Amino acid sequence: MSNGKEGTSEYWLDLFVDTLKELDQTVQGAFLQRFLMSLASVDVCANESVIHWQRILARRSQLAEKLGRPVTLRTASVDYFGELCILRNPVLLEYEELKKLRHDATTDPLTGLNNRRMFEEYLGQEIGRCTRYGSSFALLLVDLHEFKGANDTYGHATGDEILRCVARASVGTIRGSDIPCRTGGDEFAILLPEAGRSGAQALAERIARKFEESARPLAPSTPIGIDYGIALFPEDGHDAISLFASADKSLYVSKQKAYDQSARRTVPPLVTASQIDEVTRPVKAEASLSDDRPPLIPSALAGIAGTGEEVRGSDAGPHGRRCERIRLEGTPALGIVRLGLKSRTVRVLDVSPGGVCLLADQDDLPEYFPVRLQLPLLPENELTLHRVYSLPLPSGKRRVGCSFTPIPEPSPASTLRL
Repeated sequence: MSNGKEGTSEYWLDLFVDTLKELDQTVQGAFLQRFLMSLASVDVCANESVIHWQRILARRSQLAEKLGRPVTLRTASVDYFGELCILRNPVLLEYEELKKLRHDATTDPLTGLNNRRMFEEYLGQEIGRCTRYGSSFALLLVDLHEFKGANDTYGHATGDEILRCVARASVGTIRGSDIPCRTGGDEFAILLPEAGRSGAQALAERIARKFEESARPLAPSTPIGIDYGIALFPEDGHDAISLFASADKSLYVSKQKAYDQSARRTVPPLVTASQIDEVTRPVKAEASLSDDRPPLIPSALAGIAGTGEEVRGSDAGPHGRRCERIRLEGTPALGIVRLGLKSRTVRVLDVSPGGVCLLADQDDLPEYFPVRLQLPLLPENELTLHRVYSLPLPSGKRRVGCSFTPIPEPSPASTLRL
């Protein structure tokens, strides 16, 4: 519900509009002529004042809808007449409010960069300028990889600060003539007048390095980074749609390359070796009493590590290499945990031949529990996991490292019966 002041203002406005409708058009025009003079210090003829009045009311509704709050008649009239360049003596207070309204309508509130509306406007202006003078410019599209993982793990406040890191890295790197914009979510665009492909690429690399320096400490367990795509006008597109599509295609290639590199690399543990050794020593000692070999794991999961053989163990044994872990953050990798008659969903952060790492709620998982793993490009696997360690995260969730339990080997007697 609106406050009393706003409610009263709306009441008198409705009454004012209804009263005007009942007046003769000549009387209505004469009245509005004097009213607009007192409202915005503009002098228009009586006939035109009726048209201006209807347009001011429409502008007021547009501004209120865009800003999500009521807008005064005087502000709407100043904005309207200012656009027509017939405003003579605007009141200073209203002029300052008008500047704030225009700033709010064109600026992304989180990062302070130009919003998508202004990006589209500046892009059209730059295309027009380059078409007239036969020059060129570069369009640089930027977005983040692993941003969802950082947002889920560390919370939305950290995610917002990571987005602000992109803005600061961009503003601190670009030239004064360049135009940085946030086009939505974790997507950004920068217009680079008179820039070539190599210059745009060098600029993007500098932004990426500066961003990682400030953003990585905010989400240390997530390899947050920047991907970018570049398109040149008019070489890659002669209009806004084709140019943006070309830059978006270049961005997709960049993201795919980053994803492939992430899938191939060996990811270091997110806890120290001494921590893992400390929590796993009792488990290893108990396992060594019954069997001096590491447990077997399903061959389907062994294929993730790049081998078609069954792989034993979660760490390098006397005769094996250290197991490679494949990071799955940002992919639809889930686990369905069964706890009695209930089930809960957890996110799979990474997987190796020795086990998996899960992102679970604050309520800890039991020491042994059944789970159905849904991993990309692999059939579902239902097996039992053994909780090795559980670490709380700032987001209120837990990072839970699990090993695969041994698969029973057939006894000699059963072998003879086969």
